[in-house]
Amino acid sequence: MKKLLLFSVVFTGLAMPMTGHAKAGEVLRTVYFSALDAKGTPVTDLTAADFAVKEGGKDRAIANVAAATAPIQVSLLVDDAGTGAFQGPVVQFVETMMGHGQFSIRAFNPQPSKLTDFTEDVGALKTALAGIGARGKVASTGDQMVDAVAEAATELQRRKAARAAIIVLTVGGEKPQSNQAESTLNALKNSGASLSVVHLSGIDLGQVLGDGPKRSGGVIQQLPSGVVPGPVLAKIADNLLKQYELTYTLPDGVKPNERLSLTTSRKGITLLAPSRLPDK
Repeated sequence: MKKLLLFSVVFTGLAMPMTGHAKAGEVLRTVYFSALDAKGTPVTDLTAADFAVKEGGKDRAIANVAAATAPIQVSLLVDDAGTGAFQGPVVQFVETMMGHGQFSIRAFNPQPSKLTDFTEDVGALKTALAGIGARGKVASTGDQMVDAVAEAATELQRRKAARAAIIVLTVGGEKPQSNQAESTLNALKNSGASLSVVHLSGIDLGQVLGDGPKRSGGVIQQLPSGVVPGPVLAKIADNLLKQYELTYTLPDGVKPNERLSLTTSRKGITLLAPSRLPDK
């Protein structure tokens, strides 16, 4: 595994379904998800017999369940008010995930600025990660968050990312009652990416950051003031690295539906799975 070894940091103050043709007119749909036990530890020994799938309220036949191995594309959105507080944890996250996919990084200054497009190049990532260090005081009002999530989701859809994640780290949250919230949630659905949000306590997440993780199979993690997100990001990395890939079939002539329900018969298991899918 490549190591970035970029910084000595003093810390201050977290599926795109692929559609293809099967036999006799059937359509295959694939989703990526994680399974956690009561302690939040990934469970990796589940089989097809442990799951049930409904799409559009109808039972669907599971074709295969296996450990996910496809490369993952991760879009990181860092809203730290210019403090650089998230830099060290993000470096550790990228180091953990190296060799398993590509990364895009945006920093809010206060507008979201892309520091690198999707890459696994160590040099490019080193430069980008340097850009989320302490930058002086930056206003963090939440005005730009919805647009940034929409841009990241649209980018992933355009790239036809089969397995994707958007991770937001924010001290400002999201501007309440954004007119673009529904269209952004729709873009998130169409991208197939999971959205995970790591935020300071006491801020307003709004509709996108509040509902997006539940719809997409991500998580929301609240940090007390002054606590850095290192362990939380490490946990998100572990969840992503231990995802399952589940493929199920739609009968001939049945159109894809956006509503998904994935359940397990195994007791004490929580599934981080999308409830909304691209409907085509």
